[in-house]
Amino acid sequence: MAQPPKGTYEVIHQPNKLKDLVGGPARMDETLIAKAEAALADAVSKIDLAETAKESIIKLDEAVERLRAEGAEPAGPERTIYTVMHDLRSQGSSFGYPMVEKIATSMNRYLELGEPGQRGHNDADAIKAHVDALKAVVATKMKGEAGAIGQQIVAGLYKISRTKSK
Repeated sequence: MAQPPKGTYEVIHQPNKLKDLVGGPARMDETLIAKAEAALADAVSKIDLAETAKESIIKLDEAVERLRAEGAEPAGPERTIYTVMHDLRSQGSSFGYPMVEKIATSMNRYLELGEPGQRGHNDADAIKAHVDALKAVVATKMKGEAGAIGQQIVAGLYKISRTKSK
């Protein structure tokens, strides 16, 4: 352990102005917090991701078809796929669909790997596999981890995208 320098010194602590404004430990009404959490849980339980994601899935299907027809380019179908999957990833985690979150994460990791055609797989087939898996999860309303089958689906997609499981 290093020796402190010889001589005298003074440690100056800056005042915590935020703590002074708040007045110490935050005091929240626990009943209000519980009511807010219950209201949020109720709202989330009423959201049907299959219905909410319809437009996104249509965009993904169109982008896959464009990818097959035109090929990949920076502002082309891959950009659309990345953006839509990014949005679905957030929705999946928010609305109790971790499979959607994992599939979308895998897809985006795949698209981040490198230049189109240089990823070690046929890009259109790899992307379509992710989109098809997502469509199956959403159509069957697979909430939660979806058991062994769900884990096998995710593991297969992670192999394509070279994403490490959590």
